[in-house]
Amino acid sequence: MSPSLPYARIALAIPVPELFDYRVPAELDASVVPGARVRVPFGRGVRIGYCIERSAEQRHEKPKSIEAVVDDAPLLEPDLLQLVRWTADYYLCSVGEVIEAAIPKGVREGKSRTIRWVRRSPTADSFQDRGNGIEGRARLLAILAERGPLPIEELLAAGEVGESAVKTLAKRGAVEIVRAPTREFGGLRDPRGASTSGPVPWVTPPPYRLTPEQRAAVDAIEESLDPPRFRPMVLEGVTGSGKTEVYLHAIKAALDRGRGALVLLPEISLTPQTVDRFKERIGEVAVLHSLLTPVERSMHYGRLRQREVRVAIGARSAIFAPIPDLGLIIVDECHEDSYKQESTPRYHARDLSVVRAAQRGIPVLLGSATPSLETQENIARGRYTVLSLPRRVTGHGRAHVELVDRRAEPKREGPPPMLGPKLILRLREALEDGDQAVLFLNRRGFARRIHCPSCGFQLSCTDCDIALTYHKRDDRSLCHYCGTVRSVPTACPDCSMPGIRRTLPGTEKIEETLTAIFPGVPVGRLDRDTATSGTRMQEILAAFRRGETRILVGTQMVAKGHDIPGVTMVGVIDADVALGMPDFRAAERTAQLLCQVAGRAGRGEKPGRVVIQTRQPDHYALQAAASQDLGLVRRQEATVRRLLKYPPYGFLVRILCEDGDEMRALQTAEGLRHFIDGAGVAAVQPLGPAPAPMAKLRGRHRVHILLKSQDRSALHGVASRVARAKPRWSTTKVIVDVDPTSLM
Repeated sequence: MSPSLPYARIALAIPVPELFDYRVPAELDASVVPGARVRVPFGRGVRIGYCIERSAEQRHEKPKSIEAVVDDAPLLEPDLLQLVRWTADYYLCSVGEVIEAAIPKGVREGKSRTIRWVRRSPTADSFQDRGNGIEGRARLLAILAERGPLPIEELLAAGEVGESAVKTLAKRGAVEIVRAPTREFGGLRDPRGASTSGPVPWVTPPPYRLTPEQRAAVDAIEESLDPPRFRPMVLEGVTGSGKTEVYLHAIKAALDRGRGALVLLPEISLTPQTVDRFKERIGEVAVLHSLLTPVERSMHYGRLRQREVRVAIGARSAIFAPIPDLGLIIVDECHEDSYKQESTPRYHARDLSVVRAAQRGIPVLLGSATPSLETQENIARGRYTVLSLPRRVTGHGRAHVELVDRRAEPKREGPPPMLGPKLILRLREALEDGDQAVLFLNRRGFARRIHCPSCGFQLSCTDCDIALTYHKRDDRSLCHYCGTVRSVPTACPDCSMPGIRRTLPGTEKIEETLTAIFPGVPVGRLDRDTATSGTRMQEILAAFRRGETRILVGTQMVAKGHDIPGVTMVGVIDADVALGMPDFRAAERTAQLLCQVAGRAGRGEKPGRVVIQTRQPDHYALQAAASQDLGLVRRQEATVRRLLKYPPYGFLVRILCEDGDEMRALQTAEGLRHFIDGAGVAAVQPLGPAPAPMAKLRGRHRVHILLKSQDRSALHGVASRVARAKPRWSTTKVIVDVDPTSLM
């Protein structure tokens, strides 16, 4: 669009979908371009907005003028602006809200991290030194000549001199002291053309030859890179089949053609291991995820924008990474629900990866050992090409899985222990053989139920419809949703009976139990209570990888992606915990998760063994996990989902009404249901309103309506009308969630 058009349409980060028209002053005409950040008057104040497009016409009377352009260059490139607009339109939110989610806070605030570097000046070779300290200064110049620019502290340590020596050299013109990012973020460029930031890409040869199946997958990807074309592919490979090696070769192929690559990971816990491996093989990468500080995210983001780095690795928000000449997108563990954002904008990064690839005309690779039913249906309909890795690269078969029926185990007085005799036996055998073990329980804390055995009182969160979890280390009960903290009473508040019980163990209790059963055996724990930062999480995993920890117990953080050859035994403590969830995807998710955690065993030279404790051994999800065959789940689920028009045989929109007043939440939902019925769209079937499975959360009552249809366009049309009809004057918060992955 021509920048001479007199008006600009500006997006603001407010929950209002329309763009706002502003007049462009003559002095700002050249800089108000799509993607630019601007300061505009709005209401009685001033806001920061984003130019989306220029226009010859105004849609509002007497539009105000833009006050200033905030940045020297647009924050959004044209391809990202296109993706942002599509996201806002499909997920029914404002363009400004998507942009604020796409651009890290540190970037918007201009945060950066620099240190002092020292480099030789262009005249250093002809420099003639004199006076006291000449030997120390000569050492500094020799070190810089050999190693290139260095951080000042590193240079002083190497030269064994004080800072005054560097200042003297700088004053005499032999060196320059400049501020530049740390080595982690690119360091300082050497005037001679070299970089101080690390080795050149692909310096380490692959550890082994590609298997025929891997080679075929890489060849198929390369065909889509040259010439580039949109092609969605699913890399379906069993755990340990070498999917990451295929990713690395595909990225190398993209880099060889002068293009960048994006790798999405579902779990932050997978990022350190993957980043280290990618850096070793392809050089520098940018990292984007929520455990980084705003400064760190800003630095990585800036390196991409400045074309210093061409590969980005990150969690779901990295789908908006500004990668130069993007040529390939990879989504690892594409079945994971963590790719779905649970706050506005409620996008699904897996689906956006396909959209972004289609917009750019490039291939997208979706990797998984357990593809979702939606992905399988896209394969069946010919929309996606499947690339198969049916064998582990070690040549070993998959781990042997034992389903242990807890109901059939020997009875004992009192509540049954969480660790059954068969599981303890297998653990002991692994430890005696010098191996490592992983224990999985998807519930953290010490006890998940605090109750009175006499009257039935249960200690629950007053703001959420959930029981509090006891954490022994901190001696407190905690709500895992809102963070409410309460002390545990010594006697029942209702009947005054002493001896409040703490039952239903979590990972903290399992850790304590293992330490008692296996004295002297180092036990580690990986969950949100122990992995309080990215650094702490890396320390826990590194200790386990080095063998310093023999048993690692944890939640989903231990279940996926980790490749630790010493692990030969995996135990699943309560496999039924998710089967009773009020969600139509419960069985599929259970089977996927159990297959993933089972895949941690036997990845080295020794065969693996898995023990799954359950009270429903005949359930098809457990049978599928035992056989490592999700086909059983797909066949069982397909019949029910077709009948009920659930994905992948239909589409869903969830409308959630939240209010501090329970009656008002219900009245709002009923009003919206009346509005939907009045729209008269026969292809869309509304269900509800009804209380959400978690009927109260953070002090707000929750009522929801589910819209189902096999006509995506009709469903989206009704949902769009609901989004525009939200009662903004009410205290009720109305959330319209397109393609929800959680119905809780």
